[in-house]
Amino acid sequence: MARSASRSHKVLPTAAGPTGNLLPMGYRIDFRVGGGVLEATVSGRSAFAGAIAREIGAQARLSAVEHVLIDIRRLHDRYGRLRSLLAAKDLPQRVAVIDGWRNDRYYIFAEMAARRLGCDLRRFDDHRTALAWLRSAAA
Repeated sequence: MARSASRSHKVLPTAAGPTGNLLPMGYRIDFRVGGGVLEATVSGRSAFAGAIAREIGAQARLSAVEHVLIDIRRLHDRYGRLRSLLAAKDLPQRVAVIDGWRNDRYYIFAEMAARRLGCDLRRFDDHRTALAWLRSAAA
C-alpha cells in the first residue's frame, strides 16, 4: 500500500524571463512511499540542486527506505549534481533517476561516486523500468 509522504513547495522571489514576463523561481517535490521505495517527482528550477538533493536524502532517511526513485523530467533546466544526496550518512542501496537520454553522459560521474560509497545509482528513461530495477534488488 502506497502512502504519500509529503509535498515540498519552495517558491522564491520571481525573476524576469527573456520576454520580460515574471517567472517563478523555486522547486516542488512530490514524495510517495510504497513497497520499500521512496519516489520523488521534482519540478521547477534546478538552480536549487543542493537543496533538492538534501530534501530527498532527508525524506529517504525519515522513510527508512533502501531504494529511491527520483524523477527530474519536469525540471525546466538541467538538474546538475547529485553530490548532496550522495553526501548523506545513510545512503539508500539503490537510486534510480528518471531523466532525458540527452543527459545520460553526465550520469557516469554520479554512478562512479555512488559506487565508491556502496550505493548503486542508474539513470532511466521511464518510470516502469526504473521501478522494476529497484524492486529487483529485493527479489
